[in-house]
Amino acid sequence: PMASSPGVALPPPAPAEKESSPVKRAPFPMPPPAESTSRKPKTLASRPSWPPSPWAGFLKTCAGASAAAALSLGCPGAQVRPEPGDCPSEARDFMFNRDQKRGLRLRPGYSVMLTLDIRQPGDIGEAGSYADGPVTGVVNISDVRGLPEGTRLSGYLWTGGEVLVGRYTEAHLLDGRTVPVCIVLGKRGYVEKEDWSKPGAAVVGRSLPAYPVDRWP
Repeated sequence: PMASSPGVALPPPAPAEKESSPVKRAPFPMPPPAESTSRKPKTLASRPSWPPSPWAGFLKTCAGASAAAALSLGCPGAQVRPEPGDCPSEARDFMFNRDQKRGLRLRPGYSVMLTLDIRQPGDIGEAGSYADGPVTGVVNISDVRGLPEGTRLSGYLWTGGEVLVGRYTEAHLLDGRTVPVCIVLGKRGYVEKEDWSKPGAAVVGRSLPAYPVDRWP
């Protein structure tokens, strides 16, 4: 050790610096995930019931009738092809009366492309197989204001004989209303079946032209 000079005081030794511990930072808070803006799939509406209420009693009578009586009554299941007849006045008024404020404002001769059965979607060139019975179809191509695309039509198919007959008696509109109509498949009120059709399995295009009429052809 070095000796100090006489009368001179040595400065005290500098205190040793303590090693500072690293500062612990709080974790950076993660922003909450943005709420998803994707739309939830809409619940499909239940399939509309058929037949329309005016038909219910008639079909109940048909169910208890003999084959001969059912044929004479004009019951759907007893016929190869239903008879011509007038469209109900309520349906005619709602379809064609231009003074009807909430009517469809259609004209005879208007047409839309209709998928015959919502359970068998497809185009006119795609073959579908159909049996006698109630059916609900959907308009898939339309420039008719009263029957826009997405309108559902409920009715009945007859498949006996060489042709398929489709008559639709209710329209389920996009605004939620259900209204009476008279709409047929094919301009003549029927469509010809493919040659390979079998009894109870009529083969036609899955989408076909449909026409509002004031009289069932």
